[in-house]
Amino acid sequence: MRRIFLITILSCFTTVLFGQFTTEEVTYGNRIDLENDNSWAVGGGFSNFIMHGDLRSMGTGSLGNFYNFGAFINANKMFNPLLGLEFKATYSQISGGAQYFSNVYEILYVPNTVIRNNMYFEGSAYGLELNLVLSFTNLYQTSANKYHAAGYFGFGYHQYNSQLFEKNLDGGPDMALINFGNNPARTSVNSASSIFLSAQLGIKRRITNRVDLELRSGMYFNYEDHLDATISNKQTWETFFITSIGVAVKIGKKRVFTIWGDQEGDSRGKFKIIDTDKDGVMDQLDTEPNTPAGVMVYGNGKAVDSDKDGTPDYKDKCPLKHGPITNKGCPTAEAINNQIASLATNIYFNTNSDIIKPTSFATMGKIIDLMKKVPKVKFVIEGHTENKNSEEDSMLLSQKRANAVMKFICWNDIKNVRLKAKGFGESNPKFSNQNVAGRQFNKRVEIKPSGFVND
Repeated sequence: MRRIFLITILSCFTTVLFGQFTTEEVTYGNRIDLENDNSWAVGGGFSNFIMHGDLRSMGTGSLGNFYNFGAFINANKMFNPLLGLEFKATYSQISGGAQYFSNVYEILYVPNTVIRNNMYFEGSAYGLELNLVLSFTNLYQTSANKYHAAGYFGFGYHQYNSQLFEKNLDGGPDMALINFGNNPARTSVNSASSIFLSAQLGIKRRITNRVDLELRSGMYFNYEDHLDATISNKQTWETFFITSIGVAVKIGKKRVFTIWGDQEGDSRGKFKIIDTDKDGVMDQLDTEPNTPAGVMVYGNGKAVDSDKDGTPDYKDKCPLKHGPITNKGCPTAEAINNQIASLATNIYFNTNSDIIKPTSFATMGKIIDLMKKVPKVKFVIEGHTENKNSEEDSMLLSQKRANAVMKFICWNDIKNVRLKAKGFGESNPKFSNQNVAGRQFNKRVEIKPSGFVND
């Protein structure tokens, strides 16, 4: 269960939530020029360690409170005003005593011994931490000026030589019960060790452009159960708290550290957000600040152009079909003729027959729809074959196929005067007839514009 809990915490602290707000009037805050700020800082200071396990540093029995002092050094790299990483090395005295318990419980690995009010532990610990730094202050404002709050979420490793004692209340020497530092079975015979997770809150006060003062407090979850030199079946979780005060010195030649704004602030005062065309994009970011009311726009304020033909939808007579601006965004006759020619390559017939295959009917329907869009254009329907049959048979078959296509089109409201069918047999091959693929492509129908009605 401890392992699942630790993994869950380690996964959760990497999630960051961002908020957004809008207003009609904005006051410029202290700005950060990310190209001209210092992103590294080093620091150090003093700390206080409080144990909370089977034995505790505060709220103990007759032995009173235990004050454990230590020191730390750290290095901090900010990637932007919100996120950074911290590497930290620590040293601390560790000690604590037993509380008064109405129901005492047994200490493991110390035979026939229960926790008593005159027990205490002491030792020292050395540790390393890696923390994710999350700026709370810069989540909701441009940058801090004098005070800055941040969370530190991470993991670490420490070694310690904690030893459990029982105080002799008669004034004689105290009795050592167990030493979790000295154990020949360990690789490091003079210390025990454990990994830990931590969640800390730090408040910084900007002293100068180079120096910050920070007060920090954090809760630590120890993976092992012998930091206080006491293991039991009742108190299986060990936590400890560290409160520290220290200084951070910014490294670099630039004026400010990444988390801070320029102390001189911004002289631009206030500005109002103006949206002339009421499209939801303020004029300062709007590439087309005068689009008509109700027109849909992209995030940069430019009117939507669905078919990407350069004519915005509100001006485009054919908003879903690509066409030139000169034709109000609709396809020209030339473009339609090219579409018809392309579709005609997908008209197929039964073998050695002029019967159009049903699979071609959908294609034929599209061709007819396009012809209706250019009512003044005439078309010639050409039939072509391969050279497998005699020239006479090929000519006859190609003519029949061209006629079949023309009849189909005429049956669907295209006037006969606009169409002409002509067979070319095997006389105009597009590909070589020396191979199967070439002969297959040469069996085709082509539909081409041939002039205009009433020419």
